[in-house]
Amino acid sequence: MTEPTSLTFTAVFSAFSVSMIYPNIENGIILGALCGSILLVISEERISVLRRIILFFISFAMGLLLAEMTLYLLIPIFPISIQKKIPLGLGALVSSAISVKLLLWLIKKFDDPTELFNIFKGKKS
Repeated sequence: MTEPTSLTFTAVFSAFSVSMIYPNIENGIILGALCGSILLVISEERISVLRRIILFFISFAMGLLLAEMTLYLLIPIFPISIQKKIPLGLGALVSSAISVKLLLWLIKKFDDPTELFNIFKGKKS
C-alpha cells in the first residue's frame, strides 16, 4: 500500500495537470476543489480505498462544475463589505466537500420514496 503522502502528492499533481489541459479554469477553483475533495475523503473512515478514490474524483469534478453557483449561494452570508472579494475557490471548496455527501443522502432517501414525499409534505414518519 502506498503512503498517504505519495497519494496526496499524486492528487495535487493530477489536480494541477487539469489547469494545463483546461487553461480557462482558475487555479483557485482547482485548489478549492482539491481541498474539498481531500476533506471529503479523509472524513470517510469506514469505506474501502477504491470507493475513496472514486469519491475523490467525483467530488473534485463537482467542485469544478459547481464552484460559481455555490459561491452565489454563499455570498449573502458574508458582510456586504467583503462580498466582492470572496474568491471562487471558496465555492469550489464547499461544493466539492458537500456535493457528494448530499448526493449520497438523496440516493439513500430515494430507496424509500414515500419517506421523501412525507418530508416534503411536512408529515412525520
